[in-house]
Amino acid sequence: MSIEEEIRTIAKDELQTQLDDIEKRMRSSFRKESNEIKEQIQVVSTQMEEMGTLIADLNLRTQKLEEDLANRFGLVVKLRKYTLDQLMSEYKRLTGTLRPDQEESPENVEI
Repeated sequence: MSIEEEIRTIAKDELQTQLDDIEKRMRSSFRKESNEIKEQIQVVSTQMEEMGTLIADLNLRTQKLEEDLANRFGLVVKLRKYTLDQLMSEYKRLTGTLRPDQEESPENVEI
C-alpha cells in the first residue's frame, strides 16, 4: 500500500468512528426524547380522561338541576292554582254569608 492509501484508510476509519459515535449519540437522544414525548402524551391522555369524567358528571348534575327546576316550576303552578281556587271558594263563602239575599248571576261573577 502506498502512503496515500494508508492515509485515506486511516482518515476513513477515523471518520467512520466519529460518524458511528455521532449516530449512537443521536439514537440515544432520539430515544430519550421519544420516551419523554410518550410520557407527556400519557399525562395528557390521563388529563383528558379526567376531564371527560368531569364533563359527564357536570352533564348529569345539569340534567338533575333542570329536572328539579321543572318540578319546582310545576309545584309553583299547582300551588298558585290551588291558592286561587281556595281564594275563590273563600270569596264565594264570604259573599254568600254577607249577602245571602243576592244570588250570583253571570254578570256578577268575575273570573
